[in-house]
Amino acid sequence: MTVDEFITAELSRPFSWGKSDCAAMADRWVQAVAGFSPMDLFGRRHRDEAEALEWLREPGSIAVAVNRVMRAAGFKKTAEPRIGDVGLVFHEGRLCVAILAGSVWICRDESGLIGVAPAALWKAWRIECLRR
Repeated sequence: MTVDEFITAELSRPFSWGKSDCAAMADRWVQAVAGFSPMDLFGRRHRDEAEALEWLREPGSIAVAVNRVMRAAGFKKTAEPRIGDVGLVFHEGRLCVAILAGSVWICRDESGLIGVAPAALWKAWRIECLRR
């Protein structure tokens, strides 16, 4: 599956905490590419808004959570992201988990899919097939 095909499929999903929020979307993408869910491997998955917000209230919030999940899954940080890599980007003053799709990072929130400029990148991880 290409990034474009994945993003097109995501357009039909309504926002739902734990199912189609920014973290769940990125987790689904990694599962499609690498064959496993980083969140499942890490052993923690939020199922609803309350669980997501609980995780986000922990020290370091989404930055620490995503870093731990990606490290546990074996993904390495990259300073030169490629199409299909996963990153944390700033959007409207907060960090979102996003997928690099060409010239923009794609993430999502309650309003739908969002395209974020490459300059908004904070940190990225190389997504390669790491079949487990």
